[in-house]
Amino acid sequence: MKILIIQLRQLGDVLLSTPLAQNIKLFHPDWSVYFLTSVQAQDIVSENPFIDKVLSLKKGLKHELEMIYKVRKERFDAILDVQRTGRSKRITLLSKAKLKAAFYKRGNNFPYNKLIKQETKGYTAFERLDLLKALGIHKPKKILPTLYFDKSTKERVKKYLESHGIKSYFVVSPTARKQWKMWHPEEFGKLSEELSKKLNLTAVITYGGSGEKKVALETAKYIENHHIIEKPFPIKEFAALIKLSKFSLGNDSFPSHVAVSQGIKTVVICGPTGGWFPDRNNILLIYKGLDCQPCNNPEKCSYNLACYRELSYKEVLPKILKFIREER
Repeated sequence: MKILIIQLRQLGDVLLSTPLAQNIKLFHPDWSVYFLTSVQAQDIVSENPFIDKVLSLKKGLKHELEMIYKVRKERFDAILDVQRTGRSKRITLLSKAKLKAAFYKRGNNFPYNKLIKQETKGYTAFERLDLLKALGIHKPKKILPTLYFDKSTKERVKKYLESHGIKSYFVVSPTARKQWKMWHPEEFGKLSEELSKKLNLTAVITYGGSGEKKVALETAKYIENHHIIEKPFPIKEFAALIKLSKFSLGNDSFPSHVAVSQGIKTVVICGPTGGWFPDRNNILLIYKGLDCQPCNNPEKCSYNLACYRELSYKEVLPKILKFIREER
């Protein structure tokens, strides 16, 4: 069987969909698994040993039409459309695949001939595994996502760290794609300063693009022993940077998902959202603990995101120190 998984965006969602491929290969090693994503996200799934081929889609109608032609030519037996975007629906509908599967949602379901009810609740990567029922896989393994990179990538990052005199460090990722997923940079900075001093570690500050640099610089103002990655690393180098660190500190955003994928200790400052991280002993989710948290409806928050505003670095510092110092 030849199967195409479609997850075009966002970066974190692409990574969280990779356990689908691994489960397919575990169920039937001879089945061929392709993965269609955006050009920006292709490095998240490249080198994945459970994906036979990665297809990448650029923006624009011309490229979408080219992809439709390519998908039709590949003659897939089955398509799993994980996200159901406008583009993925059109590609699925016109694919010529015998099985066109997606999760059931109210409204536009006509591109699909197999609709799956999502029954698993909790960590979103595990929720997505319900889609495998379309292929007859009813007991998938709850495998964590993994972002793969080769030895040369790891060596490049090691050389970068050595050239800047960085030995022992933790990664601080204070930015997020959406404002309502970001704790205040001053709190990140003050927390990182305390962690740096008490654990004798350099705080390596990362950000995702030029629009996020301001937040990184604001965070750095409060940390004596810090290093800012001036030019954002490519995705695989970023994964290697996190893998080589003592632990990761970030928001409910892509860097924290990468940290989970590398199996290191991960601290996530959580605000109004929930369900994006698994229950594991090397992952610490920090919540203010308000009754309304997580609401998963931040754009209609009646409390001006009090879950972030009222969360002080002083109250989370002891929890994080205990978590980092414990053997796990």
